[in-house]
Amino acid sequence: MPVLIGILLFATSCATAQKKSKTGKEEAIVAFYNVENLFDTLDDPLTMDEDFTPSGKLQWNSQKYAEKLMRISEVIDMMPGELPVFVGLCEIENRSVLEDLVRQPILNATPQNANYEIIHANSPDERGIDAAALYDASRLKDVRFEYYTISLPDPKDPNTRDILHVTGKMGNDVLHFFVNHWPSRSGGQAESEPNRIAVARLLKTKVDMVMAENANAKIVIMGDLNDHPNDKSVYEELGAKEIPTVTLFNHMYAIHNSGKGSYFYKGEWGALDQMITSQGLMQSSGWHVDMESAGVLRDDKILFYDKEGIARPSRSYAGDSYKGGYSDHLPVFLKLQN
Repeated sequence: MPVLIGILLFATSCATAQKKSKTGKEEAIVAFYNVENLFDTLDDPLTMDEDFTPSGKLQWNSQKYAEKLMRISEVIDMMPGELPVFVGLCEIENRSVLEDLVRQPILNATPQNANYEIIHANSPDERGIDAAALYDASRLKDVRFEYYTISLPDPKDPNTRDILHVTGKMGNDVLHFFVNHWPSRSGGQAESEPNRIAVARLLKTKVDMVMAENANAKIVIMGDLNDHPNDKSVYEELGAKEIPTVTLFNHMYAIHNSGKGSYFYKGEWGALDQMITSQGLMQSSGWHVDMESAGVLRDDKILFYDKEGIARPSRSYAGDSYKGGYSDHLPVFLKLQN
């Protein structure tokens, strides 16, 4: 494993217990971040990771890797309130990069230490990028997880990222987290849509199974869905809508409709990264959320402004050119209250 360059950052003090909101309620943050290719510098012969090696076309080296780790840890620390109790991640190469991430100084500054544990498994994705998660073991207890694999309808390219399903207990409540990274729009949105519909149907089946056992189950669906909240895969197949009384409420629908979001493409922002919650979590008892609980972390530090003053995510690479930024996506978060 490459030698990492540690940079100690000053961390503001915060309580290690659950943070109190302005209403006097306990508050916990859950987050999701597409980190844009968190790769180590080693060549894995089983995946297509050659670009992310010192001799590859991106000239990925230990210094760039260390900078990438520091950038991601900064973003996790920038979330509202204390460090998130749960962080869903995608574009993760392997477990070792997560082990390097949780060792970053900013995530281990007393009393900021979040006691992060890692959830990861390799998926069939040909590039070797996976969905994963970090969770604060001092706050989220009795954690279990399962990965769901699906074959896409395209016989030429049937492999994609697995869906991660995590359950854990916070206080008296059992919480379900589904972490997603749906197939890309490569080849065009319409042409690639059947792939995302297939994943949406699998996810809907798994969510329905949870709710069949408990109609009031507290579920958070998060991830880079590579479709917008009003696209067929999300709105019709998954059934995540803008109405808070439906089974699944999409917190990003209104954000997307307002012209904002987590991803910038062809001059427009869109909400590819989403937070969706079940009716059980929209109720006021125990840990819960409301219509205004989610947001996109939008900070000048993680934005790039072009010469016209237009903002977009400050990314690590633009094509083959290294920019030293954070990610081509902005992170999204959800505030839980109790």
